[in-house]
Amino acid sequence: MEHRINALRRRFRSLGVANFLVTRLSNIRWLCGYTGSNGLLMVTGKNAYFITDGRYTSQAREQVKDAEIFIYSNGVSIADAFVRELKNNKEIRFRGRIGIEAQIMIVEFYQQLKTYFPHSDLVETELVVEELAMQKEPDELKAIRRAVEITDRTFETVLQMIKPGISEREISAEITYHHKKYGADKDSFESIVASGPRSALPHGIASDRKIGKNELITLDMGCYYNGYASDMTRTVVVGKADAKQRKIYKIVREAQVRAVEAAQPGVKCSDVDAVARKIIKKAGYGDNFTHGLGHGVGMEVHGRPVLNSKSKTRLKPGMVVTVEPGIYIEGFGGVRIEDDILITEEGNEVLNRSPRELLEI
Repeated sequence: MEHRINALRRRFRSLGVANFLVTRLSNIRWLCGYTGSNGLLMVTGKNAYFITDGRYTSQAREQVKDAEIFIYSNGVSIADAFVRELKNNKEIRFRGRIGIEAQIMIVEFYQQLKTYFPHSDLVETELVVEELAMQKEPDELKAIRRAVEITDRTFETVLQMIKPGISEREISAEITYHHKKYGADKDSFESIVASGPRSALPHGIASDRKIGKNELITLDMGCYYNGYASDMTRTVVVGKADAKQRKIYKIVREAQVRAVEAAQPGVKCSDVDAVARKIIKKAGYGDNFTHGLGHGVGMEVHGRPVLNSKSKTRLKPGMVVTVEPGIYIEGFGGVRIEDDILITEEGNEVLNRSPRELLEI
């Protein structure tokens, strides 16, 4: 893990900081290996200090790499206890400007830091560690591949259970069960199971609605394996697809195929988004594609880089991103197709193996 901490240190000069306080748990895990639910990591120019509470003493000693471990003992709140430890522990030495993760730090923690370190400037930063983690190392890619395999297998199994009369909630429960049965840590997000008119909801969390005949059903699922995520969407028809369902599906499928082809190293994320968006707009459904084309996948299931019309990030080998165009028509339904894509030196590799043609089940 030391090379990752050193990569963060190399950002200090451009950030204008002497130290960096990491509070996002997924970033802490990426930097030092800790998987618990309470902790922080202070990185200075020479040292790294990990702090947690007594519940995690053994876990921290077992997992934390390349950082000194300290257990805080008291405080009127968790934020207060952390800051007291930073201030009063004589073994922890740092001074000067402190970089903080502005998007994740709670206001109480920020105020405590201002109180206990009145002579240290708090420098608000965004996505520093997340950007360092965008290009995945071989062990990370191995975990992502396994997560993708588990989700593919889960989809294959759950597909056989879908029939008229079964509820969306029952399908969601089967997704969670089979993810874990096949080796996942847990779901990477609450599964989206949206049928009939509800499939027009891009984030249609499963309801008690029962599946009807000849309906679209969108299944968006993913899992964590060894801390790394997968994320896949398929839209199927329960019964026989009508002409409009086939038409919408064909448009979305073409948009995804062309966007995947465009997802090459060196290409701007906004340009990949534009490829899919142009196809859908030309077909007359531009207003029905209501979200960005995709996002990074790693320890965060919705991570960096983002693939949308504003993103200027260029794709690089080792990045794993989703490509997930969709069309959503209120009162009718929606179609989304999503795969996890690894950017390679030569181009890209689609990691998912689940079929992408329109399935009538």
